[in-house]
Amino acid sequence: MELKTLLQFDSIVIQCHNDPDADAVASGFGIWSYLCANGKNPRLVYGGRNPIRKSNLVRMVERLEIPVEHVHGLEEEPELLLTVDCQPGERNVERLPGKRMAAIDHHITRKESLSSLWDREIRDNYGACATIVWDLLRKEKYDVKGNRRLAIALYYGLFMDTCKLQEICQIRDRAMRDDLESVFDQKDREMIDEFKTHNLSAEELIVVGQALGACETHKEERFAIAKAEPCDPNLLGIISDQMLEVDTVDLCIAYCMLPGGAKLSIRSCSEETRASDLAAYLTGGGGHAKKAGGFLGIELLKHPAIDPEELDDLVGRFLAARMDDYFREQDVIRLDGGEYPDLTKEPLYQKKPVRIGYIKASDVYKEGTEVRIRMLEGDREEKVTEDLYFIVGVRQEVYVNNRRKLEQNNECLQEPYELPPEALQDVEDAVSAVNDEDKALAGHIFACVPKNSRIHACRLTRRTKVFQKDWEGYLLGEPGDYLAARAEEPSDIYIINEKIFGMTYEEVTENRG
Repeated sequence: MELKTLLQFDSIVIQCHNDPDADAVASGFGIWSYLCANGKNPRLVYGGRNPIRKSNLVRMVERLEIPVEHVHGLEEEPELLLTVDCQPGERNVERLPGKRMAAIDHHITRKESLSSLWDREIRDNYGACATIVWDLLRKEKYDVKGNRRLAIALYYGLFMDTCKLQEICQIRDRAMRDDLESVFDQKDREMIDEFKTHNLSAEELIVVGQALGACETHKEERFAIAKAEPCDPNLLGIISDQMLEVDTVDLCIAYCMLPGGAKLSIRSCSEETRASDLAAYLTGGGGHAKKAGGFLGIELLKHPAIDPEELDDLVGRFLAARMDDYFREQDVIRLDGGEYPDLTKEPLYQKKPVRIGYIKASDVYKEGTEVRIRMLEGDREEKVTEDLYFIVGVRQEVYVNNRRKLEQNNECLQEPYELPPEALQDVEDAVSAVNDEDKALAGHIFACVPKNSRIHACRLTRRTKVFQKDWEGYLLGEPGDYLAARAEEPSDIYIINEKIFGMTYEEVTENRG
């Protein structure tokens, strides 16, 4: 979807789901602001039984002057009805008329609604719908940071839908967070803090207490699971944070049933299990090493013999069984102890001459600038020096290197490394200044060709975690990925993603047998 295509309509209604949350209101406000800036007179509405009454949302709407209306039907059918943070036909979306329908959402696509939609932008791997709207706005060159009310709204929408920014897993969620934080002044931050401190009502406090009182602990594996009544997903983060303070709990999951499935909040203080990895295993979600989340689709649990009223209890049993499977189905390799598996008898592979990109950091940022690089292994902060380089891999993944290693493993060419616009955007989103303005990377990416370096590697059949020397945390390999060791240094063992391996390595067949 391109927002400019919406400008062909004269009457437009933007609809949030019933009982809207901060993300829905912010997303709708973003589209409303764009349309108004282009001469349109849209309406921003939501249905349901009750008007907004959650204290943080009331303050958000009032302080940011968001023109959202509570309606029961529409007097006239608009030319376009655009739903945000939801899709037409869902149980929590009041049915409103529209000559044409469109949707912007970060939840799983509803197959039954596809045929009725004139256009859609659905990215179910995003932490918040607000990020999708921010991305669509910047593609239209709309100055979000120049509209301070909108910037605060979008930021707070992301904040709430990712449990206080602790369950961010998508690179553009992180990019929006950093982009908007860079322009907030003291008054902006005080306003956001005001919203944060009015987030819990007396009724929600009871929900938290009941969930904690009934949590189920598994002392041998040191994890706990708590079920909450249907609630704001942010409450789940409060519940899981509290569970992690129990001395027999290293991992925990808080969940509640929402339309379409169960929302999960996951916490970890275990060295051997990142919360983000557990979220990916259980739901395909993600987040940080200590805090993450996801959504467990109800279709995974449907069965003719299951009583729908017992479904939420089944979720708890399902999660407990999956947790047991998680611990049973993994291997741990600790190189930090001096021992390592011998891979020298495994097949020998060599790098393919596939071009990748490199960027000299000091060509983009001043020396001494702190930059954040979003790598496959997680975020990493570095200070720009003459010796720092960003490497752009075959799938636009970004990692760091120094000049010696870059030239040791690659032949550097003084030729531009061309990327299509979407791929270039992904690379630019992966590199940002911590306390300075971001810079465009276009024009600074040059090509290099890997040299004929060789490795021994075997394909993994089980989930494998490798703890390397001088590396905080572990490298994670899933079945299908490769466990590899450099031929000239057998103790240098690491994980290579299956798709990246297939694109960058080929077997040295003449050395077999």
